[in-house]
Amino acid sequence: MTLGSLDPLAPDCRLDPQVAHRLRDMSLLVSLPSIASRLNNLISDPQTSVKTVREVVEMDPALTAKVISLANSSYYSVRTAVKTVDRAITIIGYQELGVMALGLGLTETFNMSSAPKDFDVESLWLHCLATSWLGQRLASRIGFPEVGEVMIAGLLHELGVIILVSKFPILFQTLMDLILAGQSWLVAENALKARHELVGHELAKLWKLPEVYQQAILFHHAPEMATSHKIIVAATSLADALAHKIGFGLKTEVNEVDLGYSLNTLGMTPFTLQSFIRETISKIEEITPMWRQMVKTSERVPDKAGFSSLMDNSVKSVKR
Repeated sequence: MTLGSLDPLAPDCRLDPQVAHRLRDMSLLVSLPSIASRLNNLISDPQTSVKTVREVVEMDPALTAKVISLANSSYYSVRTAVKTVDRAITIIGYQELGVMALGLGLTETFNMSSAPKDFDVESLWLHCLATSWLGQRLASRIGFPEVGEVMIAGLLHELGVIILVSKFPILFQTLMDLILAGQSWLVAENALKARHELVGHELAKLWKLPEVYQQAILFHHAPEMATSHKIIVAATSLADALAHKIGFGLKTEVNEVDLGYSLNTLGMTPFTLQSFIRETISKIEEITPMWRQMVKTSERVPDKAGFSSLMDNSVKSVKR
C-alpha cells in the first residue's frame, strides 16, 4: 500500500455524495450524549470541584455504577472498598472519567446490533479504549501538557468506523464482503467512496467538535498531513499502531502507517519507543480487565510478541 492511498484528501478518496447527505441529516438527529459533553466542559475548567463533577455523574445511574465499579478494580489497587462517587472520582481522575463517560455515551448513541456477523463490535470498542490509553501514556512520557485531549482524540479516532457500522449497515456489509474477498480495507473503502476518516471527519464538523479532534479523526492514518495539532495527531497515530500490534485492533484493518514521522514529531527514537513498550506491557495487562468490564466482552490477552515485531517491521525514516 502506497502512502498516497493513505491520504484521505486524495482525489480518488472523495466521499460519496449520498453518504455525505445522510450524515448531514443524521447530525440533526444524533448528538454526543449531553452528560459526556457537560463532564468534558467541567473537566477542562481548572476550578471544577469533585462535588460538581459528582453531581453530573449521578445524573446517569449507569455511569455512576461504572465509576464505582471501576474504582474498585484491581488496576487501582485500593485497600478499602470504594463506596462513594466522590472517592471513585478522586481515584480514577478527571481525565479518565471524561473518557469513560464519552465512551459509554458513544456505545449508547451508536447501536451496533445491525453489524455484520463477520465484524467484531467488541474489538472496535476495545481498540478505541486502547488507543486512548496508549495515547495518554505517550503524552505523559514526552511531557505533553494536553493529556486529556490526546485521550479523547484516541477514543474518537475511529468515529467513522463506528458510524459506518451503526448507521450504514448495508454499505458496511458490502465493505466487509470486499475485504473478505481479498481487498484491503482502504482499497475497499475507496471503491465505495466511504473512507472512514472522511465519514468521521464530516460528522465531527457537523457536530462542531474542536479542530483538534477533527484533525485526529481525519489524519490518524496519515499524521504527516495534519495542518494543526500535530503532536496530538502523531500521538494518536502511534497509539493506534501500537493498539493494533498488541491485539487490540480490527482484524480486517491493517495499519501500515510509517511510524517514523510520529516518532520524530514526539521527539522519540526507536530506543525510547522500546523503553516505552517495556514499561507499558505490564500495565496494559492490568488495565484490560477494566476495559472488558466497560464493554462487557470476553477475556483478551495482550500480544506481547506484537510489540517486539513493531520494531522489526514498522519503524522507518527516524531521524537520529
